[in-house]
Amino acid sequence: MEKMIRFGAIGAGSAGTNRINQLAKHELGVKVVAAVDVDPTRLDNLAKVLGYDDFARYTGEQDFKRMIDENQLDAVGIFTPHSLHLPHVQYAIKKNLSILIEKPMVCGAANALEVTEQVEAKKLIGIVHYQRHFELKYMKAKELIEKGVIGKVTNFFVYMAQDWIGRTWRGIPKFCCGGQINDSGSHYQDIILWMLNELPVSAQGFTDSFYRGEQKQGEYNGMFNVELTNGITGRFVILSDIPGGFVDDVRICGTKGNLFFNGDKLIMQDVATKQYTEIPLSRPKGYPISPCDNFVKLIRKKVKINRVPFIFGSRVSLLTEAMLRSGRGKGKKILCEDILKECGHTLDDLK
Repeated sequence: MEKMIRFGAIGAGSAGTNRINQLAKHELGVKVVAAVDVDPTRLDNLAKVLGYDDFARYTGEQDFKRMIDENQLDAVGIFTPHSLHLPHVQYAIKKNLSILIEKPMVCGAANALEVTEQVEAKKLIGIVHYQRHFELKYMKAKELIEKGVIGKVTNFFVYMAQDWIGRTWRGIPKFCCGGQINDSGSHYQDIILWMLNELPVSAQGFTDSFYRGEQKQGEYNGMFNVELTNGITGRFVILSDIPGGFVDDVRICGTKGNLFFNGDKLIMQDVATKQYTEIPLSRPKGYPISPCDNFVKLIRKKVKINRVPFIFGSRVSLLTEAMLRSGRGKGKKILCEDILKECGHTLDDLK
């Protein structure tokens, strides 16, 4: 058997522990040898979930550096509050480690492009945990769009509603960097850009900070008109206070057909006949089942394709920044090229 992949975890909250456990159970062999979290009880819980506690524990705010330096790691996972991703990933890159990072990758287009360039220059494995790239309905929709089955894409619509109260750090602006727009909303920005294989051009819309009538901090709700390359336009509606939990609705319109995502099903409507057809779904041979699976197989050289490379995280960071700037600017139209110009980049750097 090959030597176990020596893995270190930065952050062990609920989502992080789930990812870490997936990695630890991977058939290709991953050993959690170290973990850092400012709350020691989370490390206790991680040990309970893993079924072993013989990993080095760190609890200081800057202990992620000690953890990396002291444990001969092959790879790290970054599962910390959004604003902390940047220093964590920068240090991991400096130490030439393979990196699995929770979404959003980092906050701000300038930061995202900086770390993307560093990862690419060093030829490191860097994967963003956008799990929808591995869901059959989205994978199939991307395939149909690329094959031209629905014709030229013209519009899209995204509605995402969640009972998102901004618990713990998620409701604190200095940690969440954009509230719900930058949290769960990030998934939907990503999946639209990925399925359509387009780049963001502009965003215009509004945000508010109300949760069931009570004003909070940061961006809880938003509605935006978004323009993408090739003349595609669409709408994002992101809500935080729906009773009963999570609901979403994603639709993509083309000149020949429209795609609807209904639960785990993908439905296509023929524009000419108005008939609806459920599209059969299956996973292509060798396609990983999750970001964690993709990550381990990339390290082991069992697959060659990174399904969520850092450049995808950069595209989302740009769109998120444009949406947030527009909301803070009371609906001002924000051009993505202006954001990029500020940091010495163009849209070509996102291709």
